[in-house]
Amino acid sequence: MNYYNILHFKKEPFSNSPEPEFLFQLPQHTGCLQKLELAVRLRRGINVVIGDIGTGKTTLCRKLIQNFSSTPADSTEIETHLLLDPAFNSAVEFLQTVALMLGIKDLNNCESEWHLKERIKDYLFDKGVDEKRIVVLIIDEGQKIPENCLEILREFLNYETNNFKLLQIIIFAQKEFQKILKKRANLFDRVNLLYHLRPLNFKQMRAMINYRLSVARDSEIVPSLFSFWGLAAIYLATGGYPRKVVFLCHQVILKMIIRGKKKAGWLLVRSCIRGMETPVFRRLRWALGSVLIILVLGLSISAILFQHRDADAHKQLPAVPATTVVSEVKQAPAASVLPDPLIIQEDKNQDIKMPEYLGKLTMTKRRTIWWTLHNIYGAVSPEIINAVTTANPHIRNKDIILEGDIIVLPSIPADIKPVNKGDIIVIVENGKDLETMYDVFRENPDQQNMPPLAFFSFWNKKEGISFAIVIDKCFKNIRAAEEAVGKLPPMTAAKTKILSQWNADTVFFNRRVLQH
Repeated sequence: MNYYNILHFKKEPFSNSPEPEFLFQLPQHTGCLQKLELAVRLRRGINVVIGDIGTGKTTLCRKLIQNFSSTPADSTEIETHLLLDPAFNSAVEFLQTVALMLGIKDLNNCESEWHLKERIKDYLFDKGVDEKRIVVLIIDEGQKIPENCLEILREFLNYETNNFKLLQIIIFAQKEFQKILKKRANLFDRVNLLYHLRPLNFKQMRAMINYRLSVARDSEIVPSLFSFWGLAAIYLATGGYPRKVVFLCHQVILKMIIRGKKKAGWLLVRSCIRGMETPVFRRLRWALGSVLIILVLGLSISAILFQHRDADAHKQLPAVPATTVVSEVKQAPAASVLPDPLIIQEDKNQDIKMPEYLGKLTMTKRRTIWWTLHNIYGAVSPEIINAVTTANPHIRNKDIILEGDIIVLPSIPADIKPVNKGDIIVIVENGKDLETMYDVFRENPDQQNMPPLAFFSFWNKKEGISFAIVIDKCFKNIRAAEEAVGKLPPMTAAKTKILSQWNADTVFFNRRVLQH
C-alpha cells in the first residue's frame, strides 16, 4: 500500500519536519519575514519572535534562512549561523560555541571569557567592515538562554560602527521569554523588533491545510480530502495551532487509507482524536462540540458575508487609472495623482520631461518589498524607503506588503553610473512599461539557464524612460559580448541587443555597478 499513490501525493503533506516549502504565509508570517529581512539588511541589531508551542516558529526560522541564501548575491553578502539549543552551563561554553560556529580557529580551552569576546569582536569587524558582509546569529528555543548568556548577547550589540551593528541577532522563543526580557531592561530596550505569532483562526487553518495538500499533490485537480465538518472537528481539537493541526491531519490521512475512504468527515476525525485524548477530556470536548460548531459556522458565515460586502463596496469605488493612488479614507493629495511615465510625446523635437514616477508594481506571493526595491534601485537605504513610503500613502504599514497590493515606484536618480564610458552591455529584453518588464525579469522560465541578470531603469530627454534586463557584466569589446550572447538560450539570444553608447544626459535609477 503506497501512501503517496493512493491519495495522489508526490510527497508527504503533513510531515513533522520544519519544511520551508510547506510554510503557508499568512499575513502574520509574511509580515514577520519582511520585518526580519529588513532589520537584518539594515543591520538593526537584535530582533525577537515570540510564539506559543506549535505556532510555527521553527518553520519560520528555516524559511528566513532559506530566504537569506536564495540567490548567489545573498549567499555572498549574508552569513547565517543557527543555534538550536542555547542551554549552556557557563558563559565560556556559550562563547566557545559561538566562536566555533563563526569559524574562528585555533581555540584554546584555557582561553578566558574576555579573550573569547575579543576574538569574536575581531572576527565581526573583519567580516562587517573589511568584507562588508552581514553576520546573522539565529537562536531557536530562546527561552532556554541562561541569564549570563543574555548579558553576553547584550555586549555583542556594543560591537558596532557609527552606522550599524556588526552582529545581527534573531531569537525565536516561547512566551515566557518576554517576561525574561522585561526583567533585563538594558537588553529589552535594545530590541528592534518584538513580534508575536498567534494560533490560526478557522479560515486560516483551512487555507493552510489546502495549501499543504496542493504543494504535496502530483496533479492539478485533486478532490478535497476534508469535508467542512471534518475541518471543524480538526479546529475544535487543535485550537488552530499549526503543529497540532499537522499532526492530527497526518493521523486522519493514515486512517483514511486504512478504511479506504476518499474524504474525512466529522466522525472519522473524531475517531482519530479519541486515540489522542484522555476519556474525561474527550467527553467534555465533544459534549460541547455541537455548541462550538454552531459558533464556528456563525463566524465563518459572518466572514463570508463581510468579504462579499467588502467586495461590493470595492466594486462601487470609481475606476482608478493605473497611475493613481487612492488613500484609505481621505481623498489622495495632489502628489498621489501620478503622471504616467509611459506616455511619451511623439514630437521628436520636443524634449521629454523626466517623470516623477517609474511606474507601478503589483505584489505577488513570491515578492518581498526589500527585494523589489533592491532590484529596482540597486540598494535599499533609508532615503529610498522614505521616498517609496511617501509615494504610497494607501499602504498602512510599510513593513507588511500583501499579495495584490499595488506599490508606486518614484524616480530616484542614482548618484553613480552603473556602466563606465566605453563599457559594452548586453540587453536581453527592454520595454517602456515597468510592470511588464519586471514580470519578465522575475518570472522568466529560462532563468535557470541564464547568467546573472540585472534590472535597469534609465531616462534621457529624447527617448524618455526605458526598462531593460541586462546581463550583469560589462564587456570590454564587441567580440566578448557576442560570445556571451551565443551562450544564451536561442529564443532569448534572438532578442538581445548589444549597447556600447549612452546619451550624455542619460539618468540611471539603479545604483548597482555591473561586474567587470
